[in-house]
Amino acid sequence: MIDASVWEPKDGLKFDDKSLGIIKCDNNISIMAGPGAGKTEILAQKACFILETELCAWPYNVLSISRKRESASNIKNRVSLRCGNVLSERFHSFTIEAFTKSIVDRFMHILPKHEQPNEDYKLVFNSRDSNFRDKLTFDQLTITALKIVNSSSTLMSSIRATYKYVFIDEFQDLNGHQYDFVKSIFCGSQSVVTVVGDTKQAVMKFANALPDGFIKFKQDFKADLKIIYTNFRAAPELKQFIDCIGNEWWPINTESVESNIDSVALDKGDYSLLNFNDEEHEVKQLSLKIKKWISEDGIKPKEIAILFRINTNNNYSKNLNIALLDLGVLSINESNIQDYLSEPLGKVLVSLLCLLTRPRDIKAWECLRDSYLYCSSSNSLHNDFELTRILKLIGDTPFYGDGDAKTFDSILDVTIEIMNEFFYENLKKTWTQYRQGTLMDETFHGVLEELKEARNISSSWSGAVDLISGVGAVRMMTIHKSKGLEFEAVVLLGLEDYSYFRYGMTQKKLDEERSTVFVALSRAKSKLLISSAMSRKHTGPSKFMHVNSIINDLTKFGMNRSRVDKLDTLKI
Repeated sequence: MIDASVWEPKDGLKFDDKSLGIIKCDNNISIMAGPGAGKTEILAQKACFILETELCAWPYNVLSISRKRESASNIKNRVSLRCGNVLSERFHSFTIEAFTKSIVDRFMHILPKHEQPNEDYKLVFNSRDSNFRDKLTFDQLTITALKIVNSSSTLMSSIRATYKYVFIDEFQDLNGHQYDFVKSIFCGSQSVVTVVGDTKQAVMKFANALPDGFIKFKQDFKADLKIIYTNFRAAPELKQFIDCIGNEWWPINTESVESNIDSVALDKGDYSLLNFNDEEHEVKQLSLKIKKWISEDGIKPKEIAILFRINTNNNYSKNLNIALLDLGVLSINESNIQDYLSEPLGKVLVSLLCLLTRPRDIKAWECLRDSYLYCSSSNSLHNDFELTRILKLIGDTPFYGDGDAKTFDSILDVTIEIMNEFFYENLKKTWTQYRQGTLMDETFHGVLEELKEARNISSSWSGAVDLISGVGAVRMMTIHKSKGLEFEAVVLLGLEDYSYFRYGMTQKKLDEERSTVFVALSRAKSKLLISSAMSRKHTGPSKFMHVNSIINDLTKFGMNRSRVDKLDTLKI
């Protein structure tokens, strides 16, 4: 145990007094943290503090609830790195959907029969596809979980006793049902609850995110409110620009943020709002710019992100993907695979595929070995024997060298054989999300289908694995998927009415899309390009009637607006 008075943040990181006070706070607290303020790191350090000082002593645990699988995985990894595997086993990180689903799957029999879903129920996004017993929406899942915990005082007490500390990240995106679920369990209990979020980044308003969540939490949980707007991510001029935009769209009265700031002097080469004649010219110029960032500015491909509001049928990503490939730059569309790779099964699969497709990969073997040992309940001698068998099976069927000519069906067969024999049952036993529903099958086939597609544009199986795991590749994703991530350079693609205001403009819609754009802007550290085209193949002539409101604000505070002539080549 470390005495709380001498505990220091891990990895030599330094925090100001306000952030350090939040890390060591032992009361209910809500934190409004601006983009780049390091809220995930603050939560990870807070977890280390309460575990290492034994404020959360064994057998108590810390529960962390996130909105996205990627975020849940990210904070779990940070805690593991900061305080080691033993202590981090008591840090339980879930999405809100995964946590409520685990309660429904294990305890639905507490409810009367007519209120129980079928044991093989599936989750659907749209209420019109739901019939409750066989198909539940996520709201119905949350409501059912709430009924379960309210029906059993024993279960309620057990959850409260298990989790002495509770973190809720991206709190601004919780809807009313999810807030009621959290409130019902933890309000008035001995559990200490910390919520973190930023109302400027409230991108779940379409899903009925609670508009006054921070106010309700402060009142219901008797919580202190702390505001952190220091941006450790962005270059100073970009930070000032983002602050200006945020204060214009959501005026606040706080000493932490300057008000009425004049426009910022942004370098045209690094920060521009570009308008192209057509999509063909757009992808040609942007691919050349990205190539220049990599070859001349030394930015690693994985530090470059292409963001879009929507990407149905890969309409916004596919042409840029091809143009980049023609220049020798790989890019990965993470909208499809990001959720899969944040799953324990996804990590196992990628590690296995790395070992199958290259002669030596120590990091992949350590990940695969640790995953097996974590899930296995056998003794050490048996585990050593089984790990040796896994290595032999991998070594007997290489997919490198002459093995590069092997078919997709061959790598699929070997992967299925190893997963069936060593991992599937262990994963089901360890991770509750795989015991019911189709998540395990969806994750497995999702990863392998992405591998199949990647092999079509890669010269080797190892290159295809690198491509799906994002190694050495520019990253493409929707703005929603980018939340919580940061990149040296960002291209925001398709700032047009079709993406943002296809179904018209209302004040509520404008506020929602401002939040969406704000998230995109605040992913960048030092370079930011915003692109639009006068016409696209899938939309025809572009319209800017509604999105101009946003564009005008961006230019008002310093974003350079340029029409890129058809004859221009790399002048952006």
